[in-house]
Amino acid sequence: MGSRDAEIDDAKDKVKVLVTGFGPFGNNSVNPSHLIASTLPISFTGENLPNIKIINASPIPVQYRAVRDVVPRLDFPRNLAKEGMETSLPLDSLTPPLNDGLALASPSVETRPGFDFILHIGMAAPRKFYTMETCAHRDGYVSRDEAGESFEHDTYWRDTYKSPEVLRPGFDVEDVWRRWKSDLMVRGPQTSIVLDAGWRRKVFIFADSLPAKKGVDVRPSNDAGRYLCDFTYYTSLVEYWRRDPDVKAPAMFLHVPGRIEDMDIETGRKVALGLIGAMVGSARRKEEEEEVGDLI
Repeated sequence: MGSRDAEIDDAKDKVKVLVTGFGPFGNNSVNPSHLIASTLPISFTGENLPNIKIINASPIPVQYRAVRDVVPRLDFPRNLAKEGMETSLPLDSLTPPLNDGLALASPSVETRPGFDFILHIGMAAPRKFYTMETCAHRDGYVSRDEAGESFEHDTYWRDTYKSPEVLRPGFDVEDVWRRWKSDLMVRGPQTSIVLDAGWRRKVFIFADSLPAKKGVDVRPSNDAGRYLCDFTYYTSLVEYWRRDPDVKAPAMFLHVPGRIEDMDIETGRKVALGLIGAMVGSARRKEEEEEVGDLI
């Protein structure tokens, strides 16, 4: 095997995952999403998984304009190789400097993503369960953010990018969910969600077919809430879409409960690692199937 082949094999055995959480929100001076993100290990692996390296971003402000400005430069950073950024990504290190969050950033600035996978984590305070969000929405952001601003009448994505009302990640979401819940989910009722795919509608039945296990309640969801979590998710997905509509983003959004006790954060840590592993494992399976298909 030549050195080039060795480099390719080595690259296949390593993946980089960006993980983000949010800053303070409402009466929550500490956001559990960032606490969970900050407790994740620098790297981990598992059965049939490569070495997974985690890069943890600084907490994202709970503000629409800040999200629209910061998230694109997190997904497609120009200076990731700088010293000290191998395991963390401070927002103030991103270039260009923060603007008003509405300026069009040309895709030619940076067309290659900085990471193989992205996991955004946000808080859904009333919930006692964890959800994997399967889509994000362009419009309908009526609620005011931490800066007191509503984006109810914002048409930036619609007018500038001509992007669709709903975007979805580039995963087999049913496969990701089954992998994720296999070791975490408490046996519960069957859940069904409808994924609208343009001219056709596909109903996925997420049934718990495995024996009951003591674990964590995790569920799929097609409603990320029309607030900063949904907005952040769409911001990430649309950055991939606008560069190439045929390439869907390797990004996912995880909603966690609002509790911040040590046990809650530890549970959230296990849930997040489980979802990352499910994302990577599912994507690897899809790649292998496509490679086999090319050989037939």
